[in-house]
Amino acid sequence: MGQSKPREVQRPDGATAIDLEARVVVLEIVSMTALALAMDTSENADVEHARGISNLVLEAVHQRCHEMNMPEDARLTACTYADELLSTALMSLYPQEH
Repeated sequence: MGQSKPREVQRPDGATAIDLEARVVVLEIVSMTALALAMDTSENADVEHARGISNLVLEAVHQRCHEMNMPEDARLTACTYADELLSTALMSLYPQEH
């Protein structure tokens, strides 16, 4: 794996937005994969354990937003996105429980 390196090239706003969107796609895939590995998906899986992991992630998002002194609208966006991502993970990993 390569190391991340700071980018020194100035890019037009459109290129920056595309780069940001591409990175978000990668982070979504990595996070969904990590959640699937952390959550038990066997036949006798503990769905409450999975919900506990989701709640810990949501709490961490809230805390990080607070630490960064994010404006309220940005906090709402971050928390809503985290909730949507985690809900999607739970529904796809445990479809019979919803």
